[in-house]
Amino acid sequence: MNSELTPQRVGAFGERSVEAELLRRGWIPANVNPTVKNAADYDIFAYKDPIEVHIRVKTCGPHQPGFQFGGFKGEIETSGIRKNDFTVLVRMGSVDRSGDQFYIVPTIVVRKQLKKHRGHYLQTPKRDGQPRKDLGHWTMHLAELRNGEVRPSHGLEQRWLQYLGNWKILEQVSSN
Repeated sequence: MNSELTPQRVGAFGERSVEAELLRRGWIPANVNPTVKNAADYDIFAYKDPIEVHIRVKTCGPHQPGFQFGGFKGEIETSGIRKNDFTVLVRMGSVDRSGDQFYIVPTIVVRKQLKKHRGHYLQTPKRDGQPRKDLGHWTMHLAELRNGEVRPSHGLEQRWLQYLGNWKILEQVSSN
């Protein structure tokens, strides 16, 4: 049997881990991906009377540098995202579950950061002076750049420290 951590396995791990954490905290989660193949809006619907939340899960495997966000054609929209819409970034531990980290971030915050990243990237010409292309696929990194340069795509570990393990944030919204 092949035990390689494929992107599909890493993604499945993230979703199952988020479901387990929600159950531990008294939520009733429903993973919509098995019934609606890669649902466009969210991966997990969770309920804790009277609160309902929609959760998007992004996972990076051990030793992977960042989280992949795709499917954006053109401008990244920030309008129409509800207060009960969250993105959970799952950073897999390298040895066991004790090393896993969860960043529970309002999706509007994630989208605004992606939008900043997109704008910065497209405004920076390639080494040969040619403009960059918008492929609709963006990577966000928890770590800072080693050279100390500041970019919207890096340094989320410090920028989003208030979201690390902050499952209570889900309870601070009302269903809408």
